[in-house]
Amino acid sequence: MKWRRAEKGEGTPNGIKWLLAATLVLILLSSFVVPSLNLTTVDNAINFLRERGYYVLASSEYDTINDKLDDIATNANAAVLAAQSAVIAAQTASNKVDLFNSAEVYLFPSATNLNCLLTAGNTNIWSAWTEVADNATTTLSSSFAVNSGYVSDMLFFLPSDAADGYNIELAYGDAKTTLGRTAFWALASGDVAYVMPIKSRRVPAGETIYYRMQSTGANGATVQARFRYFYE
Repeated sequence: MKWRRAEKGEGTPNGIKWLLAATLVLILLSSFVVPSLNLTTVDNAINFLRERGYYVLASSEYDTINDKLDDIATNANAAVLAAQSAVIAAQTASNKVDLFNSAEVYLFPSATNLNCLLTAGNTNIWSAWTEVADNATTTLSSSFAVNSGYVSDMLFFLPSDAADGYNIELAYGDAKTTLGRTAFWALASGDVAYVMPIKSRRVPAGETIYYRMQSTGANGATVQARFRYFYE
């Protein structure tokens, strides 16, 4: 085999072609500016993601939103509790209305030959608090010895002083907690019965029930009385 030198313009070895091509690529790449990424801090990383459309919260922003959510949850819980309390109160009131309208009513005294004699103080002066009792010394309190309940009405008749006014208060316990108040004006004939609503507060079981009375009539004016009551 004989070797000969290539003549001018006859051809270029492939190795030189590849070298020239690689050089041109490097030159082209060096002409483009490639932005550097500075992700060395959390803020930079967050801003980088936000610029590309991602929704990212910083730690402080997350804490703020979390605190607001906690406040919303607290207010919501308070609103729920308030609503529950309102429902319970409404149900309690509804039950009480049903009780007043449908409860079995009892009489005191229960026998027709018994009555309670109420005595006023001096003219236009309240009497002392006195336990309610009939003329057989049975007390109204004994009707509530075991069960709590309410006094609904009082029946008055045979006032000692006709054509005079009478005010009556009922109370219970040592503190004389008011149960209810009523009043009537006796007619001149004095032979009329008066049914007056009381709709008292609740009488707790075992409490003593008292009355006091005043009248425009003479000192120590009296009236006969009977009571209607019911249990819870």
